[in-house]
Amino acid sequence: MSAHATQNNIIDPNIQLNLNYPDIVVQGKQFVLSSVVKATADQVSNITVTITCPELDIQQNSFHLDKLAKDSTLGNDFNTTVKSSVPDGNFVANVEIDYFIKGFFDAQPVKHTITQTTQFLAASEPSLSLNLQTPSDVFAGEPFSIKGTIVNQGSDAHDVELSAYSSELQISGKKSLAVTDLNAGRSADFEFVVQSQKNLDPTHATIHVNGTYLDDDGKIHSIDNSFSVFARQRGLLEIGDANGIWVGQFFIAPVVGIGTIVSSVIGFMIFLWHYRNKKKKRRAKKS
Repeated sequence: MSAHATQNNIIDPNIQLNLNYPDIVVQGKQFVLSSVVKATADQVSNITVTITCPELDIQQNSFHLDKLAKDSTLGNDFNTTVKSSVPDGNFVANVEIDYFIKGFFDAQPVKHTITQTTQFLAASEPSLSLNLQTPSDVFAGEPFSIKGTIVNQGSDAHDVELSAYSSELQISGKKSLAVTDLNAGRSADFEFVVQSQKNLDPTHATIHVNGTYLDDDGKIHSIDNSFSVFARQRGLLEIGDANGIWVGQFFIAPVVGIGTIVSSVIGFMIFLWHYRNKKKKRRAKKS
């Protein structure tokens, strides 16, 4: 899952302000902009935090503290609504912190002001994308994995449905997914474990992962991604993974033949036998 909040820190030598709010805000909907003030020096007083933004309606856009001891914190929530007229995209709010601090040589507390902007992302509809991790080569009739992540970079999505299919291969196994809700800024991981038919000639195929989802108004949206795969028969004496590489017209797969394994074992045993004989001869010469 991705983090569901943006964090923004405003710091100077005497005071610190931490702001938290959703990754994505939606036009016409309310959200909470939470803030925490911390004094990092002595004699900090008359602290006022003010947030202004033409795209936001904030019920109470400022709060005041008479005094805050060093290393103490105090929080405040700004109940905020994004205006319906705000277009999709990024916008900023101005954050101002006013406070007074009395230094060792100051006759009276001195006023300080910090001004900074913080950025928001508005989205009126969900926006889902698919990131896939897939093999490029598989054995016919044997299971292989399609892993992926669905990312929502828009508003809340509902009734998300995904499935995998190919017009060149007959895919069977776990090849569908249903997610009831995927909220704004969230992601979900999935894995399909599928296989093609057993009887096929070496085939280059395209596998599609696609589906649909709904927005808050019930409108249907589509999502799609695809990848290429080469399916072939496993050799009689091959073991291992079919996911190899092509060099020119030759396919190099990270599979190992049974004969290669047997030959390697026999070769190692012969080496070990010669090594032990050499050690025996050395011992005989020394004695």
